[in-house]
Amino acid sequence: MEFTILSSEEFKKFANNHEQESFFQTVEMADLRSRYGSIVHYVGVKKKDKIIAASMLTETDCMFGKKRFYAARGFLIDYHNKELLKFFTDNVKKYAKSHNGMVIKIEPNILYRMRNTDGSIMANDERDDEALQNLKDLGYVHYGFRNDFVNQSRFNYWVKLDKTYEDLKKTFSKSTRKNIDSLESKGVKVRCATKEELPFVVNMLKETGDRKAFKVKDLKYFENMMDAMGDLITFYIAYIDTEAYLNNSKKLLKDEESKLKEIEEKMTHDMVGSKLISQKDTCCKLIEKYKKEIEEAELLHKEYPNGKDIATLVSLVSGDYHLTLHSGMDNNYRKFIPKYAMYNKHIEDAYEKKLHYVDFYGISGNFDPNDKYYSIFEIKKGFNGNVVELIGEFTLKVSFHYNIYRMFRKTKYIYRKLTKKMY
Repeated sequence: MEFTILSSEEFKKFANNHEQESFFQTVEMADLRSRYGSIVHYVGVKKKDKIIAASMLTETDCMFGKKRFYAARGFLIDYHNKELLKFFTDNVKKYAKSHNGMVIKIEPNILYRMRNTDGSIMANDERDDEALQNLKDLGYVHYGFRNDFVNQSRFNYWVKLDKTYEDLKKTFSKSTRKNIDSLESKGVKVRCATKEELPFVVNMLKETGDRKAFKVKDLKYFENMMDAMGDLITFYIAYIDTEAYLNNSKKLLKDEESKLKEIEEKMTHDMVGSKLISQKDTCCKLIEKYKKEIEEAELLHKEYPNGKDIATLVSLVSGDYHLTLHSGMDNNYRKFIPKYAMYNKHIEDAYEKKLHYVDFYGISGNFDPNDKYYSIFEIKKGFNGNVVELIGEFTLKVSFHYNIYRMFRKTKYIYRKLTKKMY
């Protein structure tokens, strides 16, 4: 085996065909990170001129003039082949040290275990403890099985596209199907954003980020992301077609008024029982509802005759997965449930791209309905997929400076906690 520096072309060819492929380990992501000051390294192992392991590493400044090396969703390697893993580890450690590195952080794209759609552990509970132990044996320190959102999410939500869309839709929860089917009457549609529309995208992300305490990058970052990722990335915009909303509301009212007329006519000829009375009551309530919707739709159409943008979703092709990365919406239009429109479009496009999975990406590993992030999980589980638990984060110390760095960080953290309590 030979440890070697790879060209971007060599790395791209290997990474794009690896079972652990992730957009974090792509030349496109390397391009994006390099635009923000990170130095990118492509390293790998060859055997008889064939690449058998590789990783894209980003080098960033740390303390004491030292560097931190980071392999997001890397390395791309067989973690069960301990000989290969040891060879790569020994050499990447030497490589980092020669570039003034003090630590290497990795977040392997390894499935630790699959869970049921509600997050519960499966009966067979197959876990990849071998990969975990191999890393520990080689000196990697595991951050533990954390449930919160830290760096890249450890819990994701996958939907396998192993049937037609119509058959897949039948497996969605009743409420999810109902919400998707209601979108047409609400006039909610989805289009792909242009670069000129990115300011709206960022505004929606920031509005939601402020509401849910998430940090959001600035406009320049997303412009660079669009440039770097090319065809891999899609920025969706959900909007209300106000003319369609008005026309649909009028049609619904007309249909319900016709239905009420039929019920009232039937009541004059037949015995009036509880069933007919209930039908009439429901009909009257719907008529009042549609009248109010028409009033709202007329105002919306008057103010926004060309439609009203209300939400956004950022999607990425990552290997065989269509991944949702960020979403945001104008909370004033929450009742139009735009996320269902965008998720549904995201799934439809995954079929069109001939991908085999939809990855709704990060969720909390706390499945208690009282958890503050439970609503994020709740909407995703309606699509009847599986919770995926990844193996987590690891650090590999390269020099003694890392011990000092950790001590400094810990002291700083304690100081912040104490001063926060004091004030």
